[in-house]
Amino acid sequence: MYRQRLPKYTHSFIDSCAFDPFDPGEAECSRRLLARSDQDGFNLIVAHSVQKEIEHPNTPRDVKQMAQELIYTIDTQLCDVELKKREEVRALVRGNAKIGKHENDADHIYELSKYGGGYFITTDKRLLSKSEEFFSDYFVTTLKPTEYESLL
Repeated sequence: MYRQRLPKYTHSFIDSCAFDPFDPGEAECSRRLLARSDQDGFNLIVAHSVQKEIEHPNTPRDVKQMAQELIYTIDTQLCDVELKKREEVRALVRGNAKIGKHENDADHIYELSKYGGGYFITTDKRLLSKSEEFFSDYFVTTLKPTEYESLL
C-alpha cells in the first residue's frame, strides 16, 4: 500500500473553504499554515481555480493578503488527455448531483493531480469524504487544515 509523501517532498494546495468561518479552529489553523508557508520546509500553493474564490468580497482581507504571497498555478489550455482526466475527476466529485455541480471543487483536485499529486487542504465535506478515491486514482490526499498541520 502506498502512502502520501511528507509535505516537504510534495505539493500542498489550500482551498478557500479552509478559511470557513463556521469552523473557527480550522480557519485559524489555515491562517497559521499561510503564515508558516515557505518557512518550515513546505510551500502552500493556490490553484488558479481557488485564487478566483479567494478574490470573493467575503474573503477576509488578511487571508487575501497572505494568499497573494503564495505560489499559484495559472490557467492553461488543456489537451484532450487532460480534458478527459478532468472530466473523470468532475464525475467522481459530482457523484449523483446534477451535471455542472461541484465543478470548481473538482477542478481544484484535478489541478493538483496534474502536477503529480500531493495534499489538498480543505474543510469541504464532499472532498474529504472522497479522500481514498482521490489518493488511489490521482495521488491526492484531502485533509483538514489541522490534520495537515499535524504532519509538519
